[in-house]
Amino acid sequence: MSFLERQLEDPVRFARLKRWFYIGLAVVVLVEIVLPRLFHADHAHFPFENFPAWGALYGFVSCVAIIVVSKLIGKWWLMRPEDHYGDPDEDRDD
Repeated sequence: MSFLERQLEDPVRFARLKRWFYIGLAVVVLVEIVLPRLFHADHAHFPFENFPAWGALYGFVSCVAIIVVSKLIGKWWLMRPEDHYGDPDEDRDD
């Protein structure tokens, strides 16, 4: 049994792993918000770029938009109905 299997099968270990995962996410969010405020390396060209975690939010929204648009294109344009090529048994002359 691998290390990951042991961690995921035991409920106590899984809860601990989940808790540390959420703590890590919170730390990443805080670092994303606090560090740019401490180190003003570059100045924003537009006022909305001063919004905390602007880059992360913009990237997330862009990624979601790409996924949604690609799924819509696939559904409306690329997919064909099930009977697009017709039923092969209908055209047969037996």
